[in-house]
Amino acid sequence: MLDNINKAIITSGGVSTKEVNPKTMESKIVSNLYFAGEVIDVAGDLGGFNLHWAWASGRVAGENA
Repeated sequence: MLDNINKAIITSGGVSTKEVNPKTMESKIVSNLYFAGEVIDVAGDLGGFNLHWAWASGRVAGENA
C-alpha cells in the first residue's frame, strides 16, 4: 500500500475540450448532452486539481442540463 504514495495516476483522453461549451458543459455536437469531470480531456490543463474540476464542471453541467 505504501508504494501507491510514491505514484501518481492520471486519466488522459476523453471528450475534446473543443467539443464542449465551457459555459454550459454541453456538447457542441449533440444537443442536450452534458459532460463533467474526467470524461473531458483536460489532463494537461488541470494542474492536479481533478477533484475541484469534477465538482465545478459537474455543477455547471447540472445547472444547465
